[in-house]
This record gives sequence, C-alpha cells and structure tokens, in this order.
Amino acid sequence: MRPHPRDGSRDLEGGALSVGQMAEAIGRAHGAALDALSRALWMAHAAGEMTEGEATTLAEAIAARRKPAGGPGTQSGPLPRKAVQRPAMRSVAIERRRRLAASGPMPPALAARFTTGELAALRIIADEHQARGSCALCIDAIAARAGVSRTTAQNAIRQAVRLGMMERQERRRPGMASLTNVLRVTDREWLAWLARGSKVRRLTSTPGLKKLSTTDTRVFLKGESFGHRRDSKGPQSCRGRSSGCEKG
Repeated sequence: MRPHPRDGSRDLEGGALSVGQMAEAIGRAHGAALDALSRALWMAHAAGEMTEGEATTLAEAIAARRKPAGGPGTQSGPLPRKAVQRPAMRSVAIERRRRLAASGPMPPALAARFTTGELAALRIIADEHQARGSCALCIDAIAARAGVSRTTAQNAIRQAVRLGMMERQERRRPGMASLTNVLRVTDREWLAWLARGSKVRRLTSTPGLKKLSTTDTRVFLKGESFGHRRDSKGPQSCRGRSSGCEKG
C-alpha cells in the first residue's frame, strides 16, 4: 500500500477521500498540493460523488488557503508608490507655470524652442544655477515648483541638453540608489541673460539707493512761478530793477 503524503496531495481519483477528509487535507496542503486537491474535488463532483454545495465549499476553502495570512507588517500586494510632489490644485499649477514662463527665463530666441510648461521648469533650474552654481534638485521637486508634470520637466531637460544649452551630470552608485543628476547652464547667451537679470534685480533691491530725477524739486514761495522764483544770488526780476529793464 502506497503511503500518503502529509501535505494532502494524495491521489483522490475513485473517491478515496470523503468530504471531511478532503477538507482536512486542504487545511494542511499548500502550493502544488492545493492544485491537486482542486482538480480531485471537481473530478469527484463530475462523477457524482460530491454535491454542488460541497464542491463549492471546498473550492472556497482552497482559495482562502492560497491567500497570504494578513497581519501587522504583512504586505499582500505591490509596494505602494512614493508620494509625488505636486500642487494641491490644478488652477494653482497652471497659474504658476504661466507666471514662470512669462518672467523671461531666457532670451526670446532660445525660449521659442520650448513650450510654456518647459520654460517654467527651466526657470526653476536657472534660479538654482544662479543661487548655487548648479541644480541638484530631483525631477519631482522641479516639476512641483514649476507646476508641471514629471514628463514635461524631463522633456525640458532633455531638449536643453540636446541643444547644448545645459550640461547633465549623472551620479550613479554601484549597488546603491543613484543620486540626483547635476544640471548646469552652459549656453553663453543664456548665461549672459541670467547675469543681466540678476544685476538689474540687485540694483533695484539695494536699500538706500538714491533715485535720480531731472525734475526741479526746489520749493517755491507761494505765489511765485518757476520763472520768477526768489533767489538772493541770482538776477533780480524786472520789478526790482531800475528803469533799464524798460529799455529795449
């Protein structure tokens, strides 16, 4: 007599196991043994040795046996994706990208090669380059600050690198997660544009800077016009002169 395996994968042809024995075998079986038990119970049902209700109950027991046991620290599905940085409202993102694109991040001749969203992303990169000498922000941060999608930010960087306007340095680490790419502006016309813009902002934001004006701001006495102001050192008006003023 052939010994029966402990996992419940016994050959059930010919109705060797009753419904109770099969249920007990399902409780012990796993993996391929569950597949064998599933085939055996439906063969027994087809042969009339098992009712529809009994076969359904055993099939549900097999399905439940195949599911991983839930509990704290148990992951039964795919790993959750990390949260993507993005603005809370779409209208805010649209306004942000339009404002950044309209702020003039590069000369018009260069800006004509990019879309509105791409210009917004390049403005974020250019600001980082001006502040730190390079941009090491991750693609999610660039896209969130510019109010665009990851794909738009990637397309902007790819186009700028392809046109020779920007340099991209990859920082791969064998056996470890790669660091973010370092982006640097290399186009001379773009660099000159950024330098000119930063100089204007610096001059307009300098405290204590005197505003030059060609308007005469000296205070006049009441009742005097610009041509007849009182000046002790200047020439006197015709009223205070001798009759020589009447001479032609």
